[in-house]
Amino acid sequence: MFGVRNIKNLRRKALSGFIWSASDKLINQLGYLGVTVFIARLIGPESFGLIGMLTIFMLLAESVVSNGFSQALVQRSQQLTEEDSSTIFYVNIGWGAAMYILLYFCAPLIAKFYSQPQLVDIARVLFTVLLINSLTVVVRAKLTINIDFKSQAIASTFATLLSSIVGVYLALKGYGYWALVWLLISKAAFNSLGVWFFCRWLPKLIFSYESFKSLFKFGSNLMLAGLVATFVNNLYVALIGRYFNATQVGYFTQATNLSNYASQFISSTLQGVTYPIMTSVKNDKKRLVSIYTQLISITMLISVPLLVGFAAVSEDLVKIILGDEWLPAVPVLVALCFARAITPISSINLNILNAVGRSDLFLKVDLSKLPMTLGALYIALPYGIEGLAWAMVCTSFISFFINAYFPGKLFGFGGIAQLKVAYKYIIAAAVMYAAVTQVSITGSLWLTLIAKIALGAVVYSTLLVILRDTFVLQNAGPIVNKIKQRLVG
Repeated sequence: MFGVRNIKNLRRKALSGFIWSASDKLINQLGYLGVTVFIARLIGPESFGLIGMLTIFMLLAESVVSNGFSQALVQRSQQLTEEDSSTIFYVNIGWGAAMYILLYFCAPLIAKFYSQPQLVDIARVLFTVLLINSLTVVVRAKLTINIDFKSQAIASTFATLLSSIVGVYLALKGYGYWALVWLLISKAAFNSLGVWFFCRWLPKLIFSYESFKSLFKFGSNLMLAGLVATFVNNLYVALIGRYFNATQVGYFTQATNLSNYASQFISSTLQGVTYPIMTSVKNDKKRLVSIYTQLISITMLISVPLLVGFAAVSEDLVKIILGDEWLPAVPVLVALCFARAITPISSINLNILNAVGRSDLFLKVDLSKLPMTLGALYIALPYGIEGLAWAMVCTSFISFFINAYFPGKLFGFGGIAQLKVAYKYIIAAAVMYAAVTQVSITGSLWLTLIAKIALGAVVYSTLLVILRDTFVLQNAGPIVNKIKQRLVG
């Protein structure tokens, strides 16, 4: 059981980790998004779509290389040995090389699948990212175990800055889609150098079959789950590229990137920080459930209005940052924002299964969603990219209950209980959306956008006070009192 000192130390580490992780996601992801948006304006939807076509193959290979073992190392943090770390380091390098060689020779087949011959050269260059990322799995896990998100944030900042210079320079020089390719490669390379610099760990020339076997037992479930989830989440883009064209892929990919930014900022920040925290208290069920339930409340409080608000201002935002050429992406972006509104909560529900060592349940959850997603794709494909986007809305909400099933069984906080916590946030966000979409100021897109954001914030926060949300009232009071004390002092 945890003592008072340990709990305080855990809170301090969690707060520090959250601040640095949030800063990393906010500054670096926003900066990276800004660069890709700038490049997208220069190269257009078709060139952007060519890179999007390769996404599913890249992410599937990444799942094999890193998904399972990284979390397995963190999950074993309290008993981690040098043999474990060194063994997994060499395994990841081997798998990274194997994935690259496989995809290198499959590049002509990928190009034929999409009827885009230029994808052969693009794929063979872009997939070198797999080799680079395979070198960083263990060092990232070590930094995460120590809740050292400061070092990861600094490394990511420099990587974003330097790779942005590379990408923008190539785009301005007219290199088209190659600007995006080298943006991705240089970002991976600079990030790798950064995390190695901060970790200061070197693998030993040892390989333990026992370490591999025990870590693979846990990690293989996560790897398979990652493969299934990646396949399901990116199958939409692959089918659009197969049955439509690169321009449509560009619209869908850009809408996905924009909606994912807001969603992943919340889920990856909280998940990255809380996973090692929940792992460290996994034997204290009362403490674990307390952290879990509070995390669900905080996430819903933030994610629902943020994504619904994003949907409400999507047209103005696209016009400002991308231009009228990208307006066909707006209906897709609106739908994906609604789909992503609950994604962070689903991530937490799956995260707690990993924290308590139940990667087998994680795998069962992801496998159970596969038939539903394939069925939705089959029905929606004739309706184009908008139909596919709304299919994702439907599957996301059904997936929420599937993801919450096992946490409900294990901890008594399933989908219905979570919705009871969230219903006030959903009501407030729906009213906010209705109010914001009525705002229109002639002649100034920036003024309209600012007015919509301000109105949305006021409407949402006011409604939560009127609805007397318990979580908000309990936490808003102390914050207001501290502000008053500062002002008086």
